[in-house]
Amino acid sequence: MKNIKDQIINIIAILIMAFFAMPKLLGKPQSIAGFKQFENAIHIDAGFFRMFTGISELGLALLVSFFAISKNKTIGKIAFSFLLITMITALELEFFARPEPKKPLVIIAVILALLAVYKLKTINQAFN
Repeated sequence: MKNIKDQIINIIAILIMAFFAMPKLLGKPQSIAGFKQFENAIHIDAGFFRMFTGISELGLALLVSFFAISKNKTIGKIAFSFLLITMITALELEFFARPEPKKPLVIIAVILALLAVYKLKTINQAFN
């Protein structure tokens, strides 16, 4: 049962990260507009930051996929540490760079951060 729960968490992380990476990488208007808000607040080129974020999110989805298949402890720690750092950064951007935080994005980031913490704890326990 624990293995099923762990794989469901892996799948959730993979799907959500890929889902959010695609509009950034495809240059969808809503994504472009959102990153323009960040450009004004953090003074980083919106196009560069959008692509960097999209590539990072897609890379994260691939990293979690690799961990889900390989069960390699080191890859798992890297993947879920990366997810936690990404979600903390997303929350910082929502609260400090966006004129008004988007509640659904905040909720998703908090849930993914909590799942990352859970996975980091279980990876350590499973391999000790």
